[in-house]
Order: sequence, then structure tokens, then C-alpha cells
Amino acid sequence: MKKVSECSDISKTAVIFDDVIIEEDVKIHDYVVIYPHTVIKKGTEVYDHCVLGKLPTSPGCIERDLKDKYEPLIIGENTILCPSVVLYTGTRIGKNTLLGDFCSIREECEVGYNCVISRNVSVNYNTKIGNNTKIMDNTHLTGDMRIGNNVFISVLVASTNDNTMGREAYDAGHVYGAVIEDNVTIGAAANILPNVTIGYNAIVGAGAVVTKDVPQNTVVMGIPAKVVKNVGE
Repeated sequence: MKKVSECSDISKTAVIFDDVIIEEDVKIHDYVVIYPHTVIKKGTEVYDHCVLGKLPTSPGCIERDLKDKYEPLIIGENTILCPSVVLYTGTRIGKNTLLGDFCSIREECEVGYNCVISRNVSVNYNTKIGNNTKIMDNTHLTGDMRIGNNVFISVLVASTNDNTMGREAYDAGHVYGAVIEDNVTIGAAANILPNVTIGYNAIVGAGAVVTKDVPQNTVVMGIPAKVVKNVGE
């Protein structure tokens, strides 16, 4: 059963399934699809062609097990979803967050409040992003990452979580996303390899390839990334 506030503005072309909750002052634009188990909090605006609450699916080619049931998709207050955003079920988006055109966030992710997830950003499964964090255009965040508060990740950054590069069968025992601690800055086109930790307040230079842990309060650059100085020098 749908629970849609009479104080919300819903386009006639939107498709809204049962078991959806839409609070007051929400605006849904044309051709939005909202699947079951989705909650949209008050003051949120969803632009054209967004798909919300999608279940992960596979024709059998994905080795990672998918669940039969997930928690609801919850979109926080006063959030803006730009055109063609895709959000999977089981994910939580914090209040006052901006999701840019064509960004995609997979199942069981968390995005904090006051965040920017910009155009064409892809966030894979079970990734956690803190508050006041900004992820810029065309960046890919791999599955099982942990990203802290007040982090800035520039454009075209790539991350991976499997050092076997798919040459071995999927096993959660060798798939580890990176950990990016609070106040980290990552420059354009950097590459973050699996199972590394980038420490508090560190800076990763543009184009760097991070193959091992980065100490807190340091600046790393190069291929592979090496410490070149401390932050503030």
C-alpha cells in the first residue's frame, strides 16, 4: 500500500509501486520509477527518469551472492536527485545531499548528510560514505569501501577491491575495498588499489597509484605513490 502525502507534487508520468512512502513537500518529476520498500523524506526533489529502489539482478554471471530481501531504500530530507539517478534497495541517503546526473549507487550503501555525489559517479555495493563528503564527476567507488567525513575525491578517481583482477573465483576473503579516513583529499585520476588505508588528513596527488597504506597528515604522489612531504609543509 502506498503512503503518499497530499502535500507532495507527483508527476502523472511517474510510476510508483506499492509499499512506498513519500512524505510532505516532495516533488517527483516526469518518468520517475519508484520500486517497493522505498521511503522518500520530506522536502526532497526527484528529477526526470530516476529509478529508485531497484533490486540487484543477475542472469547468472555474477559470482557474488545476491540476497532475496533487503532493507528499504531511504532518502533523507531536502535531498536532490538530478536526472537519471539510479539508487538500489537497501541503501540510505542522508539529508541535504545532492546526487548528480546519472550517478548510480548500489545496494546496502550509506551516504551521509550534506554530501555531493556528482555526475556519472558509480558507488558499488556495501560502501559507506561519511558526512560533508564530496565525490566529483566520473569517479568509481568499488564495493566494500569505507570513506570518512569531510573527504574530497576529485574527478576520474578509480578504486578496486580485488587484487586477483577476477582471475580467481569470487571469495569475500580476498575482496577488500579501501578505507579513506576523515579529511582526506584525493586528486584527479588517482587510482586506489584494494585493502589500503589512506590516513587522516592525507593528500593523494593527481594521477597517483596508491598501492599501500598512506600515513596520516602526509602528501603522497607518483606511481607507485610515495610520501613526498607532510601536510602543511
